[in-house]
Amino acid sequence: MSMVYDLPKSLKSLDWLDLADPLDRASRSLTRADERLRRTPALEDGVRSRSHLFETCASMALDGDLVHLEDLVLHDAGTDRRAPTHELTRAARFLALRRRVDRQTPDIVLSRDGLLALVGRPTDDADLETTTIRSSGEGRGPAASASRQQDTADTEKILFAEIDAVLERSRHLAQGTVPERPVSSRQSGDIPSVHFSRYSERGDRLDDWLTVKKETEALKLPPVLAAAILLDAWQVLQPLDGWPELGRLLSAVFLKAQVTTSHLPSLSAGLRKSPFRWRRKDTFQVRIAGFLSGFEKAAQETMDQLDRLSIAQEQLARHCQSCRSHSRLPEFARMFLSRPLVTIPMARQDLGVTAAAVDRMIRQLGPALPRELTGRDRYRAWGIL
Repeated sequence: MSMVYDLPKSLKSLDWLDLADPLDRASRSLTRADERLRRTPALEDGVRSRSHLFETCASMALDGDLVHLEDLVLHDAGTDRRAPTHELTRAARFLALRRRVDRQTPDIVLSRDGLLALVGRPTDDADLETTTIRSSGEGRGPAASASRQQDTADTEKILFAEIDAVLERSRHLAQGTVPERPVSSRQSGDIPSVHFSRYSERGDRLDDWLTVKKETEALKLPPVLAAAILLDAWQVLQPLDGWPELGRLLSAVFLKAQVTTSHLPSLSAGLRKSPFRWRRKDTFQVRIAGFLSGFEKAAQETMDQLDRLSIAQEQLARHCQSCRSHSRLPEFARMFLSRPLVTIPMARQDLGVTAAAVDRMIRQLGPALPRELTGRDRYRAWGIL
């Protein structure tokens, strides 16, 4: 049975006088950051591409996984120095997902089929069609071929049922509850019922979250408050197992549709810098106020990036004025504005030049060269941080 998120009851428990100030600050900060970004089109792409990387590292950190920014940048550029870890692979998956979401329409992303397609899971229609095809194809073809197909389908159902059971037990342990010990799927012999019961429960929780979204729209709540409620509902309901970071991303998509139309807010980066950490036992008032403070810091992070990139852009442009028309120096300078880290192999790969040419461009930038971040003689990296 799915867990119900009672929004009307939760709204009645809010102290609107105490919540008005953090809501106003968060709304103003997000709007101001979006307006500044809209008025600086030359830096818009740089802020967006850098925020994807910063947000990915922050999102992994909030979920308990440490991913270094340098490793993520090198992995994204295909210049890894070592074999990628499990955490780095998860970070790369989320980075690709965030870029994909940023290119799509928010209405499509926030729909049921859009969410399931986003994480690579079949929609309800696809599951029903697959089940119908399997049922109708049992009596076709030679008996041996049909038997092999049935054995393969049964084996897949057994494996998926066991994986769902492990995920369910992990969810109960994370919530502090003790689940009933289920009968092994191999012993029960009723594999389809286990599989579809797990799928039904996940679908119910996703429906509950979408219901909360519809209720916030029907009540015409302020968009920033609605985004905080959607994030809190995702934390409570956990609609999609294995995707805890997706709630922050979807709240950012909601804000992009309603408030920050020029960019996707870096909510994870703001929440990581905020002293607030979400806990189920806290009151609804505390959780929403904490999210709003994180939203405010997310907007401040965007404005800080704009400040740093604006200063660096002026310095780099001043040193590129005297270069020749066919020089690759301006392209090399633009790399620093679009990426948090730049290495010599990355510059060679993107610009198609030799390592000696990169060294020469580094000397040409002189004082305008961004800070060296590694402190090493080999595998050096420069960046605007």
